[in-house]
Amino acid sequence: MSKTMRWESRLRLGTAGLALALLMGGAGCDDDDPPGPGPKDGAIDAPTSDAAKDGASPDAVVSETASPDGGAGDVASSEVGDGGSADGGGETAPPPPDIAYALVRLTATGQVDSTFGSNGIARFPLGSGSGALSNPALYSIAKDAQDRVVLFGVKRAQGRTDADRVVMRLTPAGQIDTTFGTAGEVSHSIGTLNDSIRNGLVEAGGKIVVSGYTAQPTGVGTQTANKIVLLRLLDNGGFDPSFGTAGVVNEAPFVPAMPTTTMWGMAEAYGVAAQSNGGYVTVGYGREAPAGPVDIVAFRFGADGKRDNAWGTGGSTIIDLRIADERGRNLLTLPNDRILIVGSGTPATGNIDALAAILGADGRPDTTFDTDGVQLFSFDRPDEALFGVALSPDKAWAVATGYRAGAVAGVTEDDDATLVILPVAGGAPVAKVVALSETSNDRFWAAAVDAAGKIYGAGFVRDGGDNAMVVARFGADGTLDATFGTGGVTKVNVSAAGTLETARAIVIQNDGRVVIGGVAEAQ
Repeated sequence: MSKTMRWESRLRLGTAGLALALLMGGAGCDDDDPPGPGPKDGAIDAPTSDAAKDGASPDAVVSETASPDGGAGDVASSEVGDGGSADGGGETAPPPPDIAYALVRLTATGQVDSTFGSNGIARFPLGSGSGALSNPALYSIAKDAQDRVVLFGVKRAQGRTDADRVVMRLTPAGQIDTTFGTAGEVSHSIGTLNDSIRNGLVEAGGKIVVSGYTAQPTGVGTQTANKIVLLRLLDNGGFDPSFGTAGVVNEAPFVPAMPTTTMWGMAEAYGVAAQSNGGYVTVGYGREAPAGPVDIVAFRFGADGKRDNAWGTGGSTIIDLRIADERGRNLLTLPNDRILIVGSGTPATGNIDALAAILGADGRPDTTFDTDGVQLFSFDRPDEALFGVALSPDKAWAVATGYRAGAVAGVTEDDDATLVILPVAGGAPVAKVVALSETSNDRFWAAAVDAAGKIYGAGFVRDGGDNAMVVARFGADGTLDATFGTGGVTKVNVSAAGTLETARAIVIQNDGRVVIGGVAEAQ
């Protein structure tokens, strides 16, 4: 498929300084805050069009063709369950049920491991309350060298309307690790703004790096714009003073020369990957203008948190197919500090395809992957994206997982999970649809590869109106591994008749056991 695109941004007009009003709830703060965020899996500060795409309510299918941020900003005012109108007619929807962080561990053969959490399931509601004021949202998990599981999510404090980002750490067996932060938790808030977390990683030395964004005032009337926020924590949960300002980077890449008179663009960090020089590359989406379509945006920061202006153009790379929205959802570092990005692109109006792109170590397109460094994958539906990505043990190939959705003439709409295997040194990719159930809204949100090269996709499956967390295991060729679960698939119904239940992340522990993390209705 031909692609008309630009890679480099226009001239950057300035770089915002670090936020001065950082209210950090480090290892000893915010422990009194009852919980957590919004009703649609933490999409309280996410663009309205991304509520379902980001794993918010899994059964609320929302197309990426909608406005990426609702116009001005970043708080969706009409989300069902946020107190807005569910149908635009002024009728307030009832509050959603309480939800909790939920993790499940499986044995290496796909059976629920009863030694984890409570009978194989660990739940963390992060406080008490009801409805929209108490629901936490878990977006990512990682593990450290000791098999401790680190959780990255958001919560909304009782009596407040804004959300805070949260990092928690569990023991390998799924109990709260009280040696981390305050009672196992670290919270971070920028003022009274909606703070969003999207991903995180644990470095070899134990430091934890968190990526996300916050919608912040621009100084132009009531205008707000999303700014990248990165945190680096020490192994004990304290903020690393050698990174950014007191462990925090608050970056507004698209600030005009006179921000008091001109509106900003926006940028978000959905994923973060470490580089060999100790720095980090982020990916997400944004735009240089205050309104209009969004593009994939990637930035590289040094080990000290400062923008690496030698990478790409002024420390950034933009992928723009010049049709409509392009969105970066995740990334990883390949050999020689190349970067693999996954997400979605719009090659034609009304048609969103899954996307993979590789950048060279200099932030420029890797033409050994494709002539312009970008490959699109069509699964014959109008709404497709890749969210999970993982690298093989020999680093010769990567796998990306996602879904296809949307109605097609003559075909009953049935959303399916998708899988793409990418040879990173060249060669034909494998792209396939994975139908996990006979009904709609089956999706993969996360990917992993174990030490033996087996591929895992994690997300949710719907059977008879009831969502369940799901994990599928594949061989390196993309065929289901019948030695895992039932025919290669394990379904775990964490909440009976629950419709918010989904796995957003997956890690493989050192002994081959599989931990998936996401949300489910609280019990």
